[in-house]
Amino acid sequence: MTVFLCSQMDIEPTLALPFNIQAVPKKVNWEDHIPRNSSEWDSQMAVCKLFDERPVWPRQSLYERLLDDGVHVSTSQFKSLLFKAGYYFSTGPFGKFWIKKEYDPRKDPESRIYQRIDFRMPPELRNLQTKRHDGSEKWSEMCKLERMPSKSFIFLQLFELKDDFIQAEIRKPSHQSTCSHSTGWFSKPMIKSLRLQLCIRFLSLCPNEDAKTLLRSSHQLLERSKKQEAICRSEQLKERKDVDEEAPAEHVGSEDQMDTNNSDSEDADDEEEEDKEESDGYDSPAMAEDVPDFALHESYTLGEGFSTGYLE
Repeated sequence: MTVFLCSQMDIEPTLALPFNIQAVPKKVNWEDHIPRNSSEWDSQMAVCKLFDERPVWPRQSLYERLLDDGVHVSTSQFKSLLFKAGYYFSTGPFGKFWIKKEYDPRKDPESRIYQRIDFRMPPELRNLQTKRHDGSEKWSEMCKLERMPSKSFIFLQLFELKDDFIQAEIRKPSHQSTCSHSTGWFSKPMIKSLRLQLCIRFLSLCPNEDAKTLLRSSHQLLERSKKQEAICRSEQLKERKDVDEEAPAEHVGSEDQMDTNNSDSEDADDEEEEDKEESDGYDSPAMAEDVPDFALHESYTLGEGFSTGYLE
């Protein structure tokens, strides 16, 4: 019988860490506790190699990559593999995604491509009959954005989405000086643009008249958001130029502090929504063979009615 020796290792807390934690968990020296040439060793090495390939993963995506690579583990074994190799934040731009130990995405602007993005089904469309899929469809199929989600709320990873606009935008240099709890390394207009593009991709799959109306509104809001992002970038560049010319060290410090303070107050609604997400089971999703639709439970509710505010 396969046994994982977590109890013998000195492992820091790694589950549902607060986003404002000072230091992320250190790497675990699991090599000294697992026999070489064993199935445990091979499985753990496979997970660590995937974290070397990409430091941030959605849980289901990582599991499916293991299957694709010929590594078959049980649910309990998979949890143990993750526990020794990674950690995750409870909320924030990387919330619920598994992160390589010792890697801190809050300090690396390049981590922006690994942030999560959410899609909330408009109330008008939630009662539509969605096509059921058998268990053969993968999480990677969801990321192709070629079918409507069957649930009212999902979140995916930007890096994995098959969309030219999204991939081009997330690879543009970040002009944010800090990683915000609500928008990460992106400005609010950019996060809005990315969400709208995701919304457009899904709405375009639905022939319903309400969807067509929402799709037109989404396109209009996206163009407005693009203009806001352009203005935001221009202002940031001007501020940085002024900082370099006047008092770089002192001014940058105050700017960072201002960003942090603003995010604390402006993110109140986001924190409340993410508290609701805690009940959706995403932090412990079932394995691929157990969840045909790879979507979240209906416990995430958005209230009654609909307005263009949803798209914003």
